Amino acid sequence: MLLVAVVSLLLHSLLAEQPPWWRGAVYYRVLVDSFKDSDGDGLGDLQGTIKQLSYVRALGADAVILSPIVSKSTDCSTPGTLDFTDVDARYGDIDKFNVLVEKSKKLELKLLITLPLQTISSSSELFNSSADRRPGYEDILVWRNGKEDEVPEDFQGVDKWTWHEKRAAYYGSSKDEALVNLCSDAVGSMFADVQCAWLKRGVAGVVLSPDYFVDYDCSLRLVKKMVTAGMGCARNENMDPPIILVETSLGPEIGAKYYGEGSSGANSVISYGLAAPQRRSAATLALHLHAAMLYAPQDTVPTWLTSVSNESRIATRYGNDMVDAILLLALTLPGAVIVQQGDELGAADTILEWAETTECWPTKAAASAAPFPWDDSPTASFTSGKPWLPLATNYRYANAKTEFANDLSHIGVMRTAAAMRKSPAIGPHIEINRFGETLTVLRWGGAGSLLVVANLGLGQSEVQLSKIPGLPPEMTVAAASGGSSLSSGSHINMEKLLKLSSGEAALLAGPPRHCGGPGPVDKITNKLSEGWQKLNKYFSNL
Repeated sequence: MLLVAVVSLLLHSLLAEQPPWWRGAVYYRVLVDSFKDSDGDGLGDLQGTIKQLSYVRALGADAVILSPIVSKSTDCSTPGTLDFTDVDARYGDIDKFNVLVEKSKKLELKLLITLPLQTISSSSELFNSSADRRPGYEDILVWRNGKEDEVPEDFQGVDKWTWHEKRAAYYGSSKDEALVNLCSDAVGSMFADVQCAWLKRGVAGVVLSPDYFVDYDCSLRLVKKMVTAGMGCARNENMDPPIILVETSLGPEIGAKYYGEGSSGANSVISYGLAAPQRRSAATLALHLHAAMLYAPQDTVPTWLTSVSNESRIATRYGNDMVDAILLLALTLPGAVIVQQGDELGAADTILEWAETTECWPTKAAASAAPFPWDDSPTASFTSGKPWLPLATNYRYANAKTEFANDLSHIGVMRTAAAMRKSPAIGPHIEINRFGETLTVLRWGGAGSLLVVANLGLGQSEVQLSKIPGLPPEMTVAAASGGSSLSSGSHINMEKLLKLSSGEAALLAGPPRHCGGPGPVDKITNKLSEGWQKLNKYFSNL
């Protein structure tokens, strides 16, 4: 009986120490518009996402992040959100969304949605309520009083000031959408209610982009309010605490404040360290990775992003030879990772000049929003009609059907890395080293060791991995980038020079790291002990 009690206590202790699922999750960000079209109108929709959701699970992802699906204006002269709690009819409806939630549960995938906070349509009821100064809505937009012939001065975050005759004031806009006043208490309460409405529908959390250049402190207060409200909503509905991810362009030092600094804050802040517009040197990238981890408060970790929404994918930013390097680095660093739709294929951007449509789509056209290539057919099996945007330039070979059949493809690399990060081999500790233009990321302290080696330079590199203290004499290649001379399952002698071509990367696995001999603390303790012995001997002879 005593043995049973001891075992139960040990199991309870082990379970209690398990980190929450989101701490090391693999998220897959789906652009609904471009994932899968089910009705032939050329635009992706919720039914298409439901049909192809098993693909996300097959990649090794733990969760899906949906792009904004809220109701938007169908008039291109007044773009923007109409209703934050309703689904845009071009994607489907609430019933279809509920089916998506159930499909996610069956596949054991968490579902998160992206809530757009910054702007609304000037044709929305919210806009009209604010323009009419209805109680509670007066200040939900960025208004400036004045005269029609006196346009307010330029202001950061405001593209244009537009005169509103009825209110006799100017409202600020960005890309023809009316700017929401994130400093307004009414706005905070509104978004808290919006968040709760989606949580009740079964989502596990939300992704927010709260940067408010008019007053940054208002961004922090809004996130804090939404975290507090989300926790309250979850308690009232007997749900798990929601996950709140914050995406910011303000850099790691300022962005880290979204964690709350000891009070209510985001679960994790998304880092752009691996998603810079230009290819970074190994030293620069190492500094950015360290900054994201060091600025985060204790016991928090960043979420790494492979590509920023509406900005170029890896293959276009850095070249196809760097796709696997970015995927391996992202999937080995501590914290969660968001794989942008298409990055796991090495899909390139499209060429917008090829677009031949005047249709008003819910999402603005971007080169990186090229429809997902399911195969090499004329429409890539994305739609039975004409795609809303032209296909990616390399879809004939960078498509899901072709790559799933090849274990050495970008998808093969991602699936292996996603599986390895869940294995006992990955430990809690990290060490980043630089050898010229080659970057290494070592995860240790677990049942084994995992090491990513990536040549970020434009030329060949030679690396002496035995210079990293404590590595086993030999490690095994778990995955390697396409065209690599290293084959999966082969063994690497750490004492020999490892030659890597430009962009070449590999994930190595081996026994636990062994740091033999006395460490720095042991040496210091021994010196202090020797010193006290000498002092005691001296005083005893007096």
